[in-house]
Amino acid sequence: MNTSAVESRYYEVVNGRYRCLLCPNFCVIQKGSRGRCGTRRAGPDILQAVNYGQVSSLNIDPMEKKPLYHYHPGEEVLSVGSLGCNLSCDHCQNHTISQTKIGERDTVFMEPEKLRDLCRSKGIRNLAFTYNEPTIWQEYVVDVLRGQDDLHGILVTNGYVNLPPLQELCEVIKGMNIDIKGFSYEFYRNTCHAALAPVLEAARFVYSRGIHLELTYLVIPGRNDDPDEITQFCEWVTTELGLNVPVHFTRFHPDYLMMDVPDTPLETLAAARDIAYGEGLEYVYIGNAPVHVDSHTYCPSCGEMIVNRRGYETKVLKMDDGHCQICGKRLDIIL
Repeated sequence: MNTSAVESRYYEVVNGRYRCLLCPNFCVIQKGSRGRCGTRRAGPDILQAVNYGQVSSLNIDPMEKKPLYHYHPGEEVLSVGSLGCNLSCDHCQNHTISQTKIGERDTVFMEPEKLRDLCRSKGIRNLAFTYNEPTIWQEYVVDVLRGQDDLHGILVTNGYVNLPPLQELCEVIKGMNIDIKGFSYEFYRNTCHAALAPVLEAARFVYSRGIHLELTYLVIPGRNDDPDEITQFCEWVTTELGLNVPVHFTRFHPDYLMMDVPDTPLETLAAARDIAYGEGLEYVYIGNAPVHVDSHTYCPSCGEMIVNRRGYETKVLKMDDGHCQICGKRLDIIL
């Protein structure tokens, strides 16, 4: 690991200790120690972001894997991740990197310019910060994307971030998928060891800034799959965001500290989708499911298939200049 700590952009000094202002954990960090996410270290004079440029994972993925179904559908995206997370979800499917601190696992240091050049050399215009929590990589993400109009930055995030750093991220990010991990304060407290309200505030802020936004809700049997809870979630999306926000209900499989919980039945996912449509949402998808499960995009007005998906094979069909070719409805798909 190449040591590459930079000064954190969001903190204050309180009684000789550093109070991190990056996320709602507001960690107070004594000199020589780190905050909950493991990426903020209290140095002698500054709060350091020790994850700057430290890459643990780098892959070329289909955009639909993020999942983003309405942003550059069918295109490739260069996906990059580091280590650490500001949540500690019992069901984390990337726990081998998200619950690992910088220095505990091999990483490769990449200067912002090197990552940009790699993306361009592959002929890819999409760059996603994903795998672990990207908002705790805030300084690096901003430095990679600032002023790079030909690169389309994407975050796949838990949304647990304070508004000032989120505002700076929104200045360089074009698309975002936010995980809404459940729609009860009890679930967030007991399973994610965090709070729900800041995530909802972040989603509202992103939507208000005109950033392309999609939401993912991992449906976990017996934990967050109650129809009333899913109904409340869908009502919130329709009233606080908009009917046009794509929602992905994804299938849980046993992992990390929840090996005793079974896979989500497909019937439960179908029921969640029906609830969402019943609440007026226009674009609802089922994820982490067998290929035969319908994941196409249909025009909300006339029902015509607009995007055909078979696994990660994607084909845009009857769409012209952002409108359905059949009925002319404006579609919320960015090509």
